[in-house]
Amino acid sequence: MKDKIAIVVQRYGLEINGGAELHAKLLAEKLSSLYEVEVLTSCAIEYEFWDNYYPEGAGYINGIKVWRFKTLKKDLQKFNKLSKTVRNIHKYSTRKLTPLNFAYLLYKRKKYNKEGFNFNDWLEAQGPFSADLINFIKKEKEKYKAFIFFTYLYHPTNMGIQEAAGKSILIPTAHDEPQFYLEGYQTLFSLPKFIIYNTQTEKDLVEKVYPQTKSIHSAIAGIGFDDYDSSAGPLPEYLSAGKYFVYVGRIVEDKGCVMMIDYFRNFKKDHPEYRDTKLVLAGKNALDKRITQGEDIILTGFVDHDLKNALLIHAAALIMPSFYESLSLITLEAMLLKVPVIVNRNCEVLHDHTEKSKTGKSFSGSTEFSEALLFYLTRTPEESAAEGNRAKDYVLENYSWDSVINTFNSAIKTL
Repeated sequence: MKDKIAIVVQRYGLEINGGAELHAKLLAEKLSSLYEVEVLTSCAIEYEFWDNYYPEGAGYINGIKVWRFKTLKKDLQKFNKLSKTVRNIHKYSTRKLTPLNFAYLLYKRKKYNKEGFNFNDWLEAQGPFSADLINFIKKEKEKYKAFIFFTYLYHPTNMGIQEAAGKSILIPTAHDEPQFYLEGYQTLFSLPKFIIYNTQTEKDLVEKVYPQTKSIHSAIAGIGFDDYDSSAGPLPEYLSAGKYFVYVGRIVEDKGCVMMIDYFRNFKKDHPEYRDTKLVLAGKNALDKRITQGEDIILTGFVDHDLKNALLIHAAALIMPSFYESLSLITLEAMLLKVPVIVNRNCEVLHDHTEKSKTGKSFSGSTEFSEALLFYLTRTPEESAAEGNRAKDYVLENYSWDSVINTFNSAIKTL
């Protein structure tokens, strides 16, 4: 009889095809060959309001039992008020931690804590908040050999790990963002029995900001891509002629999308010879329509796996403008499909992928962004093929499911 383990994650579903949620889904399905895996999650399908979408209770997705718990309606007024304080902790005058601004961050973190910033209020207001989910962990924890908690940020991880600390494995998916410096996360980063990071960069960041994690057993695993489904559907007619660049993910300012659109428009203005080149944004749009309007900007909305692959395969390059990533699945997917990537140099994780693979381009301003676009618009097929092969080899050599599952299996056994 297989031991039972639980994966706790804020959202889970077939319609959620990116980020920590997709990571959790792929891991659950892979671990099910060794363990009886159950997922504990919310009824929400989106992350902004956490409205209950899926029915409460137990169901199955691809053979995995999924327990869903209703969330409390989000108090937007309270969340927006608390978020102003959070944003003030880290102003991002620089995008890299220096000894000087790091010390200042720690000072501000303690200052806001003393001034009455209530961390539990922040967690609840941010969402998803489900007392039923936490009570389930408290009541049923003896039935599970291990609890794997996804993302440091949310209430289910922070409160759930307090109920099952002795059986806990934390996958922080942490990156250098304002919320990461809140004093209240000290508790979370003191409790797990094991931490599994996505990259060495993430591990270094967590251990710098929360030194207590250095004494916790840890490993680096990431995710596997050696069985990636490379099937692709037809390209939409409106993209069948002319070149385009593509972005896949949440279309929000925090992911660098506003900056990317501004830089792309600068490129088009300075290079009228590429007036037919498009920027395709695939994913849910949360930006004002005035920002994304224009015939050279194409919004596809949510895309399924086959269309996503088609958009990637035929693109001049994938653009990832994000400042904050702990791994970036879509970047690795593109590299596996031999598609060039243009990434934000100020995101260390993204820049590391290009440096280690000796592929792709990075930018830290509008000029370098334009230079990267020009580079991939003027390459020969032979040059593109050689770079694509290097990118694919990098992903296959560094992200294998055998290695990932061995790491998790070893961690679970230590519990």
